[in-house]
Amino acid sequence: MNKTLITIGALVLGASMAAPAEPADSIFKSLNDKGYGTFSGRIQSLSMYRDIELKSQYGYNSTLEALLAYTSPEFGGFDLGLAYNYAFTVFEGGHPGLLSNDDINVLNEAWLRYSFEAAGLDDTHLLAGRKIVDSEVFRADDFRQKSRSVEGLQFTTKAIPDTTLALGHAIRMSNWIDAGDRWDFNDFGDVFGTGYDTNGITWAEAVYTGFNGWEISLFDSYAWDVANLIGTRIQYKFCEEAKLVGYFRHENDVGRASSRHSDAWGLSYIQKVGNFTLEPGFFAVHGSDLQFQELTTGINHPLGASMIICSCQFFGGAQTAYLKATTKVGKTTLYCLYNYTWHDKNPFDGQEVNFVVSYPVTDHFTVCFKGGVGYRDWEGRDDTTSVDGRLFLTYKF
Repeated sequence: MNKTLITIGALVLGASMAAPAEPADSIFKSLNDKGYGTFSGRIQSLSMYRDIELKSQYGYNSTLEALLAYTSPEFGGFDLGLAYNYAFTVFEGGHPGLLSNDDINVLNEAWLRYSFEAAGLDDTHLLAGRKIVDSEVFRADDFRQKSRSVEGLQFTTKAIPDTTLALGHAIRMSNWIDAGDRWDFNDFGDVFGTGYDTNGITWAEAVYTGFNGWEISLFDSYAWDVANLIGTRIQYKFCEEAKLVGYFRHENDVGRASSRHSDAWGLSYIQKVGNFTLEPGFFAVHGSDLQFQELTTGINHPLGASMIICSCQFFGGAQTAYLKATTKVGKTTLYCLYNYTWHDKNPFDGQEVNFVVSYPVTDHFTVCFKGGVGYRDWEGRDDTTSVDGRLFLTYKF
């Protein structure tokens, strides 16, 4: 594909939700009104095609997923939640291993939570079990047929004015990737590909909003015998239409892990212009490849999620300039992303463009199409192009 085509704009949008909220006229409404708890769910079809020129392979398949979720009423300060994900392959062809979109069968959430409200601490909870976490260290990333979920113990509180605190220890994780058994709960040695078992991840994070216009986040995540991550995300809101986001994180080896270190930083400016929200930005990684990133625990960075990750923006020595844009035309939502990455250590530069259109046909049913094109410039030595297309049909109940 002509390189110029890749440098035009793009559209990107997440298509589905982690544990779907109950629609106003949910089929569970009469049951939920009885006070036995809240049931919700979704049925989602994902049809996907991918062609990777670098590997001279293409593949396509279609999977159908069912998600059923339940949250109990509170009894004596306790409540619990469950969420079960099941997906199976409807058809496939070519080389389906390229898709990372196979069958799944997992109890993605199973948690028991205690509220400390009776002790005078509002918005303070202790939770044990499996839970989707969407924060600075772990991200939900519901990119395919399920969200990322962690198994362990978590303490959260908003009792301190203008502050949100979270502490936790995770022993296993279920990823969003459907390849092999990565959708199942695995030891973090498998998550990070160390070749040995580990003692999980201990993490802490705090978000402070007490300064006018500022949001300051600090976090640390200790992956035993893998790496320690420490970082910050700082956002300043100039006005309702404009804000600036700065980001820095450092990783280094710990325990029995091989020697490594990396620094990542990013800066983005977000501006509303009429019906559009524009976000140009920059993201760079110095030193080793990142351990905490989209294919492992997730990463809360200004750079948007790429469908193919063709430009390898999480590699050591990668520097990425990008542009995102969002808008809404009637009920149709568009979210735009383009990135260009140049490398100090790898013999190629890369760029990727993603486009998605999402349209809610009804309050329950949404149609979403994602398309992506990636390009690697090997300085004239067999330049390669990759394409990715996905159709989501999502019914929430």
